[in-house]
This record gives sequence, C-alpha cells and structure tokens, in this order.
Amino acid sequence: MSTETLKKIPGPPPLPLLGNLLDLDLDDPIGSLSAVGRKYAPIFALELGGSRETMVCSHKLLDELCDESRFHKVVVSGVGKLRPLGGDGLFTAPHANHDWGVAHRILMPLFGPLKIHDMFEGMRDISEQLCLKWARLGPSATIDISNDFTRLTLDTIALCTMDFRFNSFYSNEKMHPFIESMAAALIEADKQSMLPDIVTACRVRSLSKFKKHITLMKEICHELVQDRRRHPVQNKDLLNAMMNGSDPRTGEKMTDESIIDNLITFLIAGHETTSGLLSFVFYYLLENPEALQKAREEVDSVLGDEILSVQHLTKMPYIDMILRETLRLMPTAPGFYVAPFKDDVIGGQYPVSAGDPLLVFLHLVHRDPEVWGDDAEDFKPERMADDKFEQLPKNSWKPFGNGMRGCIGRAFAWQEAQLTIAMVLANFEVFKADPNYTLKIKQSLTIKPMGLNIRVKLREGKLATSMFKTRDPAQNRHDKKTAPGASVRPPGSGKPISIFFGSNTGTCEALAHRLSSDCAAFGFASPAPLPLNSAAANLPRDGPVIILAATYDGQPSDNAADFARWTESLKPRDLEGVQYAVFGCGHKDWTSTLFKVPKDLDRRLGDAGAEKLVDLGVADASTGNLYSEFESWMRQSLWPRLADHNDATSPYPEIAPDIELDVTAEQRQHLIPRNNFMRAQVVDNQVLSSPGVPKKQSLCLKLQEGMRYKAGDHLQVLPMNHPKLMKQALSLFGFDHDTVLTISSKWPTYLPTNTPLAATDLFNSLVELSQTVSQQNLATLAAYTPDEDTKNGLHALASTSYNDVLEKRLSILDVLNQHPSIRLPLPKFLTMLPQMRPRTYSLASAPDWRPGHGLLLFSVVGPDETHGPHRHNFGGLATTYMANLQPGDSVFVSLRPCRPELTASVSLRGPQRPVIMVAVGAGLAPFHGLLQQRFLEQEQGGQAESLPCLLLFGCRGAQLDDICRDNLDQYERAGVVSVHRAYSRDAGAECKYVQNLVTKHHESISNYWSRGAVIMICSGKKVSDQVLDTMRPIILGEAKGQDPKEELSCNDEWKNTVLNDRLILEVFS
Repeated sequence: MSTETLKKIPGPPPLPLLGNLLDLDLDDPIGSLSAVGRKYAPIFALELGGSRETMVCSHKLLDELCDESRFHKVVVSGVGKLRPLGGDGLFTAPHANHDWGVAHRILMPLFGPLKIHDMFEGMRDISEQLCLKWARLGPSATIDISNDFTRLTLDTIALCTMDFRFNSFYSNEKMHPFIESMAAALIEADKQSMLPDIVTACRVRSLSKFKKHITLMKEICHELVQDRRRHPVQNKDLLNAMMNGSDPRTGEKMTDESIIDNLITFLIAGHETTSGLLSFVFYYLLENPEALQKAREEVDSVLGDEILSVQHLTKMPYIDMILRETLRLMPTAPGFYVAPFKDDVIGGQYPVSAGDPLLVFLHLVHRDPEVWGDDAEDFKPERMADDKFEQLPKNSWKPFGNGMRGCIGRAFAWQEAQLTIAMVLANFEVFKADPNYTLKIKQSLTIKPMGLNIRVKLREGKLATSMFKTRDPAQNRHDKKTAPGASVRPPGSGKPISIFFGSNTGTCEALAHRLSSDCAAFGFASPAPLPLNSAAANLPRDGPVIILAATYDGQPSDNAADFARWTESLKPRDLEGVQYAVFGCGHKDWTSTLFKVPKDLDRRLGDAGAEKLVDLGVADASTGNLYSEFESWMRQSLWPRLADHNDATSPYPEIAPDIELDVTAEQRQHLIPRNNFMRAQVVDNQVLSSPGVPKKQSLCLKLQEGMRYKAGDHLQVLPMNHPKLMKQALSLFGFDHDTVLTISSKWPTYLPTNTPLAATDLFNSLVELSQTVSQQNLATLAAYTPDEDTKNGLHALASTSYNDVLEKRLSILDVLNQHPSIRLPLPKFLTMLPQMRPRTYSLASAPDWRPGHGLLLFSVVGPDETHGPHRHNFGGLATTYMANLQPGDSVFVSLRPCRPELTASVSLRGPQRPVIMVAVGAGLAPFHGLLQQRFLEQEQGGQAESLPCLLLFGCRGAQLDDICRDNLDQYERAGVVSVHRAYSRDAGAECKYVQNLVTKHHESISNYWSRGAVIMICSGKKVSDQVLDTMRPIILGEAKGQDPKEELSCNDEWKNTVLNDRLILEVFS
C-alpha cells in the first residue's frame, strides 16, 4: 500500500506532561470519551498515563480487530494496573501466558450450558435472599439497587463456584471486606491508568492502601483454599477443579499462586459486571414502562403459579432481548484492548505498530448508526429478537470480549441475570425512589448507574411471610422437562447417559421421557431429558448421548435450531469421544423432507468423529404406530447395543414394577396443570356449520390475567379422554369416581407422585387411553394371562397379525376388554401409556378484539373419520373434547408464539408488502385473527388501501360451512381484504377448490408478487402442495421473466429458492 494513502490517526493535541488528561472529565469519563470519539470517529488517539492509546469506535474497524490471526489481547491501562492483584489469572494474564492456558483448559468444561444449569439452585437461593430482604423492608424503604445487586452477584459466584457463603444480605450496613477492598482497588487501578507514572509514584498513601487491599483479598482467597483442603468435599465446582484438575494437554496442575489469582478473577469479574448489568436493566425498564410491562407479562405467562426453574428461563425471549439491548447501550466492561502481531493497517488507511494497544470503545461501537440505525441511542429490546439478532453484522455486539480471551463465564452471568429479573418481576412492583432521577455513570474498570435508588411493593397476592415457603420446583408436577419423579432415583444412580429432544408438538419429548424411564432398569442413571439446544457446543463425553428429533417443513424444532446450526460448523474430529444414537420422527405427507433433520444430525455427528452406536431409528406419525416403532427400536437396536458397548444390563424387562400405587380414601389433591399451562374458562362454544358436513365450531375462552398474545399466535390445549373411555378404565380396575390414589416411583415418571390423586383425574387428563397398543405392550399383556389361547393370540397379534392392530387402531384398553383373562396390574397399565399430549391450534382472534379473551376455530374429527371400524367411534380425542365443552367449563391452555413475520406482514404498522392468504375450512383461523387485527388498526388510523390483501378461502358450500362470513364481509367493506371463495359442493360454483381460485386470480397474484408479496397458506399438506403447484408457473413467469413451462423440478426446491422467506406455511395433519 502506498504511504500516500495512509492517514495519521486523529485526536485532540496533547499537553506536555498532562497529555490529554484535560480532555477527559474524570467525573464522567465515558461521556467525555464519547464526545471526543464522535468528533474524530471512526478512530482517535489520546495520551493518557504517559502512553498513547488508540481507540476505535466503529463496527467496521472492530470487525478487523476481532481477527485473531492479526490481533491478540493485550493487558494495559486499568487491567494492566490490576496485575498485582490478578496476576496471571484468566482476566489479567498477558497473551500466550502458560499459566493462563493451563487454567483455561482445566476450567472451560465447568462453564458449559449443562454445568451452568446445575448451578441454578445456588443462584436461586441467593436471589430468594434478595427478594426476602426487599419484601421485609416494605414499600417505604429506599433501596440502593447497585449495592444490593453487588451483594447478590458476589454471593452467587462464591456459592455456585466454590461452595462458600459471604452472607452479604445478613449484614445490612457494611459490605463484606472483600467487596470493600475490591471496589477500592478497581477505582485506584482506573485512576492509575489515567495518570502519568511519575504522578502515580508520588501518591504514596494511595499506593499503600492499594497494596493493603490486594493483600486482604489474597488472604481471603488463600483461606478459602486452605479451608477446602482441611474440609474436602466431592463437589464438581470451580475450586475443586482448580485444586485437583489436570490440564488435558500438558497434564500439569494449577499452582497455589495460579489458584488464588483465578479465585480473585472470578470473584471480581464474576460479579462486578453482572451487578452493573442488572442495575442498568432496571434503570432502562423504569425509563420504559411499556418494556417493563411486557417483561412482566412474559414472566407471568411462563411461570403462572409455578416455582421458577431453569427450564422456565428458555421460554422468556423478551428477557433475553432486554439483556442484549442493555449490554448494547451499557456494556458494563466498556471496552477491551487488542494489539497487532505485526505492523499493520486498519480501515485501509490507519497504520498501527506491532504491540501497540488499541482500545475497542464499545460505548460508541454499539451505537454505530451504520449497524443500529438513527435510533441507536434508544432502548428498543425488540431489535434484539432472535431472528434480528442473528442477522446482525458479524462482531457488531461484543459485550463479552472476543474470541479465545472472551468472557469464560458468559453463560453463568446470563443465567444469573435471567433468573434475577424473572424473580424480581414475578414478586414486585418496582418504582424509582426519585421520579426525576437522570442517569449518571459510576466508573471504575466497570460501569454502574450512580445514585439509582428504587422502592418496591409486593405484587397483589404476594406476602412476605409466605415467600418461597414451598421451595421444590418438582412441585411443578407437570413440567415435562423435569419429569416428576426424575429426581427420585434408585440407590446407585447407574452409568451416565444423556437424552436430548427436539420437538415443537411434544412428541419427541414424550418419547424422551419414555426412554428415560427405562434407563435405570438397564443399569444407567435416569436423566431428565433436555432440549437439544442445551447441548449445542456441549455434547457430553461421559456416556451415551441419545437424540430424538423431528422435522417441521424441513426445519428443526424451535428447541433444536441452535443445536442444528452448531452441527453445521463441526469439523472432522471435533466430536471424538462422543457416543451417540439418533431417533427421528416425521410424517409421510412431507415426502421430500421426511426425517430430514434427524438424518442431517446423524450424518453430521458421525462426520465430526463421534461414534455412532446404532443406525438411525425413525417412526412415521401418520401410521399411528409411532410409540410402537420407537419401542421396537429401543428393544431391538438401542438397548442391546448399549449392553454390549457399556456393560449394561441386557435382558429387556417385560415386567418391571416401575411404580407403586396406594388406594386410599383421603382428601384428594387439586390437580395441578403441567408446566406453562394455565386454566382458561369457556365463555361460548358455537357450531358454525350446517348438518351434512364435518362440524366447524368456534370456542371463546377467557384467559387468565397476564396471558397476552399476538394475532396469529398458537394456543396449545390439553384435552381429556372421552368420558366413556374414562369410565371403562375405572370399571376395569374396580375404581369408583371418588377413589383416591397415591403414586410413588423409584423410576422417572411423568405422573404426579406422592400426592393424593383422584382416579378420575388420572384417567381423564394424564394419560392417552386411546393410544394404539404397541408390539411390546402386547408381549407384556401376554405375560399377565394364565390362558394359553389368549397368550398365543396376543403373541400372534404382536407379530404376524400386527397390521390388523394398526388397521383397527386397537388400544390397550380394547385388548383388555376383549380378553378378560388378562390380569394386568394398574401400575403396569400406567407405565405402558403415554402422557396426554397437548394439541396446537391457531388463535382466530386479535388481542384487542375482546381483551383477555381468545377465539379458536376448529373442525371436529367425527367418528367416521377415525381409522378402523372397531374403535369406540368417539372421534378425534382433542376436537371431540373441545366440541363438548360448555360455558363455565375450565380447560388448560398454553400460549405459543407464531413466526414473527406472520404478524408483521399483515399489520398496517409492519413492512408495506401485499399479502396473499390461502385457507381451507378451519384453516381460516390464523387469518381471521390477523385480518381482525388489521381491521382494528385501520379503525385507529391505519391505511389498508396501500397494503393489498387477498384471501382465497375454500369450504364445502355457501350455506354449509362458509364460516365467519359476516366478519369477513365487514373487513372487506372496510378495504382490509379482498375475499374470494371456492365451494366444493355447490353445483353452480365457478371455483370448487382454492387451486381454481389461484388460477382465476393469477393476474392479481402475479402483480402482488412483483410488488414483494408474502404468501400465507393454512391447510392440509395435500392442499398446500396443490396450491403451490398451481402458483409456481404464475410466480416463476413473473419473477424470472421465463416461460412458465420452465418450472423447477419440485415444490420444495422452488420453495427454498424462489419463495424463500416470502412463504409462510401453517400446515396441519
């Protein structure tokens, strides 16, 4: 590069001796640095403390500096001044330091997601102490929020990583001496970084205090180590790892000096930044009441009346958005230093010398308008939604540092912050003590809000005297991720095994729990199955890893998407030492993507060096034989292989006393809904169709306070078995309606244990009585009959005649009724049944239509539409249950968000693009809600005319099932939508099917597509494929200017290329 193109790095001229000290306001260094940075952006230089510091404040330059092949971390300025305290700890060690490498390799495994999950109970313990203090202080007390969050985060890091309690909340006046010395040392190091060395040398008294503070902190950490040596424990915590662990590369152990250096590092870095983050979070929430309300509603919706558990945290995306946005605006470690390995040029014009420190000034980088827009100064959590966050330019958000020297405790801090925010919002109303407070920043090496005081008031229904009295989250009995009984393991927990699932509908999750319930019988521990995302970058190597995954229109489930993306980045040998098996669920209607996700995962894990234990297992949900196929895979492939490979028990237990059951006459326990499900009340249930066609009904529900949804969102409904099936089960086992049972189990079970339970509740809502009997079930039933003919008949059904079982969809209950000689104990019957699975429906209403209410539209699956003439002819389990609900009845429901673009595309406040909707029958539901929202927005001043919307709707006839006609006519008159209908049974109908409507209105579709239209389809798979087949030549001819006959080979290929992100499918089976 020619020297003529190079530029000198700009900056204010320095003064002799003082350098640029007078350009900084020591009371507001962040503000004054920002002012200089904005003037000289994108890069500037200052002389501070006798040395020249170069600071970058744009994303483009930061992106270069994050290239670890060109730049490395350098320890200078304030962090450099902390080296007498932190030594060669992870934070203060120089680049390529040997002790740093040893410590990093020993400690890194302790900060994986699963290990962090294990620390949840300790985190919750300290957060409860904070909440109890606030509750007992009362609403009149003024609370220094930064002070209390400092106590919280110090106590949390000490308890969770070294099993030590500072008990900071039990000393109201003075902080623990470690905190006082730490705060003083940080402030002093920051001051030293701004002063010339000659000036610092003259500050004798300050230097003497600095050394005393360092000595005190090292003595405290030394005593922690000695106390652990005097009283060793078996905890797999950070302190034990440092004292006993060996570097996997060199075999070395950490020296005592290195242990103390790193204890200090974790105690400082592990709490100082997190306490600042939490303080800024509540500052921004108090400044933005709408965000505060939205966060509280999310917490209420997820928690309900349950006790906060680690599984809840993954269901609070808005809390994550708040944390990301807070760290963007106020990164509590406001910068980090790197240096080039050799002389280099950045930004194509600024020369930098080898070893010269370059400060990444995050306060301005995170406000770069080229990345964040003109509103970069505003607090807007929505900009940090997962889909938007993932699309940010690389290296535009760096609050945790960069690369190998990034924050090792990021996951720890994140979980702690999530937990604390959720717990505070669930229990308190929070207010500024001074309504006129304006933000001032207190800076040492980190930043916090200065002088921010709050007042809190317990929320309605909360009492200080009863907070956290019931401590065990296992009382969330129906939390599927922490299956009740999973913590009740038999003596000797067995060999380690890990089970992960990816599922949107709960099927793979139910299979995962079924697998877990068998583990103990084969000599393995009985793990609580976890979502696949929790295993991203953290697959265990201490035992087999079993993965159960489904595919949704070619994509992984929401709770497996992160894991799937991670596997795409794996390289050969990355997973050496991992043993795995994959089982996939799918539906044959999705021919081209059948089992795509499990197949991809199975291949990628093997390519990365993991050892495949068995071939991929699969089950087709369309056959109704999914559970049986899964049991066959376990019996014939998985368990025999694990027995050979892991010296596990090999015989498959046909008769295992999995649960014990007492029949009592005591007062029954009120049935508690499973995790995330809340009670809704039926307001109205109307039949919308005429006789002669499958019934279409609308169900209006009054939702609990705090259940807020968006138009297009989904509602999961927990159905109940048909009353006649429930009565058959009661009769079969000799129970009355008021019989009370108590279930106990030494194996994991989804059933509520050790609590009185009505037999009617058990058979009504906890198990699926109509589930098709599996081959393994039939073999088990044969073992419980003394009659040889019955035994032989059951063995025949389990083998050569099993197709008859599938055709008739025989259930276990059917077989028991047909063969009275079978004497099956109730505990065995229950272990053979799957947990009642929720069914998912699209909401057909807008939230403002009738605040606090939601509307469902559904087609009732009647007796003639179920498989097999020999069934009980009760029809579809869920829709029959919903069809029979009466006003005043209760039903358990849970909200599930739709794809964000579904709502955004139709809203008059969203992207200005035309919309093409195609719906059949009750598939109208999501579009009815979206159009209702659009109509309400127009009434509030929106302009629908500039945003055309076309709805193509198919049903059987104008007088048969043209549902919601009055509403749609009203929306059409208002200009919200243009509706066209196809009637399959009306003899005079111009169009019989929605495909005919597509052909008829091809000009409008082509025109809208050229203007950027989004296509939305809600129907069965067959109809959606036919619609896309019909649309393909219309769209390809417009989009590519080619002959419409030159079509791509299949729908899925052109969906992924031409349609890409402009197609939204809501496909039901």
